Amino acid sequence: MSDSSSSYFGGSVVVLAAVAGLAVLIHVGVDTLQGDIIQQPTVDMSAAAVAERIAPVGQLNRTPPPAAAPAATTTVAASGGRSGEAIYNSACMACHAVGVAGAPKLGDVAAWEPRIARGLDALLETAINGKGAMPPRGTCADCSDDELRGTIEYMVSHSQ
Repeated sequence: MSDSSSSYFGGSVVVLAAVAGLAVLIHVGVDTLQGDIIQQPTVDMSAAAVAERIAPVGQLNRTPPPAAAPAATTTVAASGGRSGEAIYNSACMACHAVGVAGAPKLGDVAAWEPRIARGLDALLETAINGKGAMPPRGTCADCSDDELRGTIEYMVSHSQ
């Protein structure tokens, strides 16, 4: 080996040794400081402490709000239930005014004729149980059977 190559490798070894020594000193210094300055928190792992940390912060209120009915609805209900026209306008008109999913339109005599021929009891049974796209009780889940009957009578009287 020549003189220049041995001095090159010798210098490299010295530099590498210095870098390695510096890395060891930094590592030892950080470990020392970490023990003195940065305190590791102690965590209570008892069952009670864990249960407290994971306990829910709130509860779901499942109590329904108090019912507040408009004065006009209260007056009609006190006299025997809502009128067929009122129920049609609030629950049935959305489908029966425009014929959604084959619903017979109010006033369409041809569409109502075969239904009327089956009788009021058959129409009521269909309204209670639903048919096709119409869900049970239409869109008036809180309607009584008598209110549904009154609504059907209203629709039939306007479709003959």
